[in-house]
Amino acid sequence: MSQTPDIRRLPGTAFLALLLLAAGAEAQIASAGRVPATATVTGVVFDSLSRAPLADASVQLVSANNPAGFARTATSDSLGRFTLTEIPDGLYTLGFFHPLLDSLGVIAPLREVFIGGQRPMQADLAVPSPARLRVAICGKPTSADSGAVVTGVIRN
Repeated sequence: MSQTPDIRRLPGTAFLALLLLAAGAEAQIASAGRVPATATVTGVVFDSLSRAPLADASVQLVSANNPAGFARTATSDSLGRFTLTEIPDGLYTLGFFHPLLDSLGVIAPLREVFIGGQRPMQADLAVPSPARLRVAICGKPTSADSGAVVTGVIRN
């Protein structure tokens, strides 16, 4: 039968060590219970040209103040949906990459997102519309414009 020693009769250094161990364990338990404030960003990537969700887009969220300091990446599913988790409060830039954008020769517009108070955020993204693509390629329309655009590659 084992007996628990009376801590009042321990030598001074042993008693102090026991107290420090107990305090350290209590601090670890308290800090393990504290989870930093984070939020979730969800959304849908939409293909404005085919008027359908865009699957397999690489969605990226980076800190607006320090892009090398924080980043999250997700891939959109077959319905264009994405989820980015564990986002601390702050200002971010949100965008996406996809082979469709490469074939069009455009970069998707970036979106500024503010995360605050652990609130979930809905932020949808889209391939630019045909009208925006036309303006990006041809400039602002004039009254003499035909309203059409032809794109392609010339090879030798």
